[in-house]
Amino acid sequence: MTLEISQEHGAAAARYIRVYRDKEAKHRRDSLYRAVGCLQRIGDKATITELLSDHNPDDWRDYQDLGLIAGLAFTSQGDAVRAASWFLIEPDVGTVGSSARTLLSTLIDSGVKLRTPEEVRRLFSLSTRCIFLHPVLCRKILRWIIRSGQTDALASVIIDRETVLSSSGGCLSYASVFFRESGLEEKAERVARMALILRPDDPVAMHTVLPIENSLIERRPLFAARWAKALIIIPETADFVVNEAVITLKIADLETLTTEYLSRAADRFKSSPTLLYNVGAHFNEKALAEAAEPVLKRALLMEPGYSKAWSSYTVTKCTLLDSEQGITSSLRALAIDPRLQSGYTNLAMAYRGVGDLESAIEAGKRQLQISPKDAVARMGVAFNQLAVGAIEEGFEFYRSRWSQKSFPSQKRPFPQIEWTLQKVPQTKKVLIYMEQGMGDELMFSWFLKYAEERVPGQIVVECDPRLIPVFERSFPTIEFWPMTGPCQRRLLANDIMYKVPIGHLPSLFTPRLRQLIKQRWALALDKRVSGYGWIVPDPEGVRRWRNRLAGIGGEGRLCIGVSWRSGNMARARVSQYLSAEEIATSLPENSIAVILQYVYEQDELDIIRSEAAKRGIDVVAFDDLDLKNDLSDVVDLCAAVDGIVTPLTSTAFMGGVIGTPTWVFRTSASGSIWQQLGTPHIPWIPSIRLFFRDVHSSWDGTIQDVKAELQSGTDWILGRREEREMADTADRQ
Repeated sequence: MTLEISQEHGAAAARYIRVYRDKEAKHRRDSLYRAVGCLQRIGDKATITELLSDHNPDDWRDYQDLGLIAGLAFTSQGDAVRAASWFLIEPDVGTVGSSARTLLSTLIDSGVKLRTPEEVRRLFSLSTRCIFLHPVLCRKILRWIIRSGQTDALASVIIDRETVLSSSGGCLSYASVFFRESGLEEKAERVARMALILRPDDPVAMHTVLPIENSLIERRPLFAARWAKALIIIPETADFVVNEAVITLKIADLETLTTEYLSRAADRFKSSPTLLYNVGAHFNEKALAEAAEPVLKRALLMEPGYSKAWSSYTVTKCTLLDSEQGITSSLRALAIDPRLQSGYTNLAMAYRGVGDLESAIEAGKRQLQISPKDAVARMGVAFNQLAVGAIEEGFEFYRSRWSQKSFPSQKRPFPQIEWTLQKVPQTKKVLIYMEQGMGDELMFSWFLKYAEERVPGQIVVECDPRLIPVFERSFPTIEFWPMTGPCQRRLLANDIMYKVPIGHLPSLFTPRLRQLIKQRWALALDKRVSGYGWIVPDPEGVRRWRNRLAGIGGEGRLCIGVSWRSGNMARARVSQYLSAEEIATSLPENSIAVILQYVYEQDELDIIRSEAAKRGIDVVAFDDLDLKNDLSDVVDLCAAVDGIVTPLTSTAFMGGVIGTPTWVFRTSASGSIWQQLGTPHIPWIPSIRLFFRDVHSSWDGTIQDVKAELQSGTDWILGRREEREMADTADRQ
């Protein structure tokens, strides 16, 4: 172990292997485990597979990350069966986005096949206990076997006595589905009835022995959902059974079909509070607050002391922008049950909805006392703390973001250990991977500067491939690779010692952020700020766009880039966006509006042009520019315009990170966003200026404020343009 601590991994592995091969040694298993860990560090996958080739993966469940290490090793050696078997022992393999799940899916989807019936039998022999634990993953593995042309082998092994015993009968319901899809209806029903003897509530097997609705035969939705819908439709079904069907349908989540059938269930059982609550909660999850409100009201009428229904009603009222009533509902729910699951989380949401961030933080922390692992509560506390300037604790809580079901990007399946500012040998690298979308990649790229200062020349970054040319210009000593489905081989290389997601970096550099806030506080008092960007546009590209803008009449006129919404029009986001007419109204007379929004309808553009024409504004949309994919060119255009007017979309961050003055519309009850870190501006992007409205107010006042700022700042904006042009001329000379 001394050799391992000293990072002499080759020598340590050899010593551990000698202990393991000593039949009389007391700690043979632990020695083998540590040997594998050391071999993984030096990239000796062949020896790992040699050592583990005679071991049953199921015997090693309690050894952390051994499944990942062994799976990767056997993958590299071309042994797909053993690789899959090792990945399957990882405890989080059933979780979407986990490293084990992603690596196993990548293996299966890579085109590798099970070549012989013996390989199918060996896979089941090694992994039967694991295969049938996770329904979605199980179906993926079975499809893999079928796609490999081993249908006959699967038909035999899936109902083999050993398979049934090892899976405690879990294999039988999947066997019934397999035989039905193979056209063997009688065999499918016989196997399904066997499954129901062992597992009376198995919904997949239940489907096989229940009639199928004619309208759904060709669509073939999830079998559990068919069973649930059958129970809802059958007239004599009791309410508590239909409630189970409601829950099953919620889990299956067939979008409009689920909503339709849940509505039918609620209409049938108007006096069943539990069923009504489950239906209402589903409507809330889908942001269908108008549908949820009467259902939850009915549940509360039937059972006034129903704490979970009161708490869910909070979500409904907050979605309907009545957060005051949401606070009342939450307090009532918590008075009934002070330890209600998510009770304080929903109260925190309601407090945030009225702009009371301190109370929201207090409520969120109360929730964490009850449920320390509540990811939604942790993230709520994180954002609220960051918004009031408690950045140390806020960014620490922010590290929990991947525990949320709805987090917008998956955790990448890299095998390296996490970097927390450890010293890195000169020959090794740190992998930083981007997350959440283009706007966040640009915003968080500020922290690459801090990381680069810590380990200069030793950073590798995985990012959106569209941003690579932009990032390579801006960070010439960093190595950039595109984010792809299966990870790039380079990112699994032996010289990459550590990994860290970009969103973790702020928590590692809060002292630097404190220093930055202090240094730039005075900028927050200036009405107009430009510069302070760190992303570098292409000078030739900027020059080309300036010439094009000048050629369409931009001399002496403000050229303002505009966007008014994003492509994601989810209900939670819509209140942040403007209409096409409103964005046109925000611009000063006789200016030029340059369209920077990558997705819009033609009638929106027509509205902008019509409204703009009334005040002498020209609207320019460059048909030869792909605003979605040619991001290097878009960055150059953002640097060429005089300013940008937009909601807080990726366009705002694109303007801010290159230092273009950017006027941003934002809806917020507290008059702040978390990126301000308790200051009057965004410290690391000071050229973004925020203009707020309350959600209950129209944009009219905010539009006039932005317009007035542009008009009063015209001389400053044009002066900035002249300075840039003079600097450009000097550079060329």
